[in-house]
Amino acid sequence: MNKLLSVRVFVSCFLLVFSSNLYGQGDDQHFAWGVNGHPLTQEAYKYSTMNEQIRILRDLGVNYYRIDVPINGEGKARNAPYFQELLRRLRSVGIKPMLAIFPSGSKKPNPDSASVYSEYFTLGRKFMKLYGSDLEVVEVGNEWDLKLMKKDPKNDGRKASHYQSDLIAKQMWLLQGMVDGMKKEKPSLKVSMSLTWVHWYYLDILKQYRINYDIIGYHWYSNMGNITNVVAPYGDFLPKIAERYGKEVWITEFNTYRGNRRTSFAKQNEYVESSLADITKHKVIKGFFIYELFDQPALSRYPDEMSYGLLYLKDGVYQKKPIYHTFKEFINTHK
Repeated sequence: MNKLLSVRVFVSCFLLVFSSNLYGQGDDQHFAWGVNGHPLTQEAYKYSTMNEQIRILRDLGVNYYRIDVPINGEGKARNAPYFQELLRRLRSVGIKPMLAIFPSGSKKPNPDSASVYSEYFTLGRKFMKLYGSDLEVVEVGNEWDLKLMKKDPKNDGRKASHYQSDLIAKQMWLLQGMVDGMKKEKPSLKVSMSLTWVHWYYLDILKQYRINYDIIGYHWYSNMGNITNVVAPYGDFLPKIAERYGKEVWITEFNTYRGNRRTSFAKQNEYVESSLADITKHKVIKGFFIYELFDQPALSRYPDEMSYGLLYLKDGVYQKKPIYHTFKEFINTHK
């Protein structure tokens, strides 16, 4: 092999390895299959014992359970004894918790960057000291891009002018402190930041404030179309996002818009099944979490949130929707 050819082969191999690492395409990468639930916060989950939740998660074959976890100023989770038992049970069956952490808000009047950062750095360390041994990946907050958006339907979130600049700093100080505190206590921890639609300037904000996160956690519903081929001018944007920000891409919430409230079980299943067929072929996406485990009939004040479950309760017995079987089959086929 001549020297010029050797150089070309070396460069080609380097680029292949670099691209594989950047987009998470290596064969040794483990795809994250998960389901969302609310065992600490929502009434519907009280109808099921912890054993029932664990049994269903095992039957589905997921390797993650994403749950919302409000924490107080001492870093303790709401319903702490139940939470610790849930972590123990998940660990015993090889399912990893993925927590969406909701830290208590700063009560300081007119806080500055140093005080907010210090407060949440300390809170992050306290939280990880209590629970870090059971955690590999967490999200901080949930769709906090929406908190910063201006209320204008013309805004798609791609430009700085679409955001409320006066609200940005405090949220970023909080995130920076919380993430740095958690990683100080556990450097191996991976952190996801969630966002919706094409609110990409939010990722620019995270970059400007040097938030030390690892995963872009996309939340996507059927009113947004096909995440791998969105209507013009967006198209297949995920490879561009992965390259620009240098992060893994997971879909940490996914379902039909409003669940079954305004669509049939069959239509929901059709959307999820066709989407999963595209998503499992899309090498950029490294995780998929369906939203959510159970319907929530108690949320009558928020009817659009009632019908997202893979299962619904009828006469005291959980019934599986068609989407349950489709999701389970895809997991078993692609593990």
